[in-house]
Amino acid sequence: MKRRKFIKKSGQALLAISSISITGAMVTSCQSDDDDGFFDDGYYDNGYYDDGYYDDGYYDDGYYNDGYYDDGYYDDGYYGNSDLIEDTLLDGLWFVASYIDSGVDETSDYNGYSVDFNTGNQVVATNGSNTNNGTWVVSDQGTELTLNFTGSPFDEFNDDWDIISVLPNRIELQDVSGGGSGTDILVLEKS
Repeated sequence: MKRRKFIKKSGQALLAISSISITGAMVTSCQSDDDDGFFDDGYYDNGYYDDGYYDDGYYDDGYYNDGYYDDGYYDDGYYGNSDLIEDTLLDGLWFVASYIDSGVDETSDYNGYSVDFNTGNQVVATNGSNTNNGTWVVSDQGTELTLNFTGSPFDEFNDDWDIISVLPNRIELQDVSGGGSGTDILVLEKS
């Protein structure tokens, strides 16, 4: 039994010494002392990373800097641009793809309805037998859509909605209750 304890303790001691030696070697290799010039005059200084692919190629003046992400949809496109949001809403008929009222899915209340955003800030929602007239306004900052309908069930949407996302065929709106009673989410899609 004593022999096993001795072997076990010896093994632990060797493991500890090995760990210390490896750590010391790593610290030594990470020092900024670069006597052999490996990092100064080779691959990393004037090669691939300095004047090649990453500096003047794809990532600097290509797709990511002046393309889709910089001057397109996400930077100065739909979101935050009231004129483009208005043009999108005016272009075609919409339907309620989803309406979640404080966690309760009420989408089926709007099945069969089309929503037509018209010039002069007029909006009409109809299913052929029931028609709801109303008004709509996009805020100057392009961050809110105010809806005001005269009849049921669309009068449920009478509020200032935060614009969460806008695509050519889809707009997602959210209303957080000031009284803390919940969050409503309205998604309109183009039919």
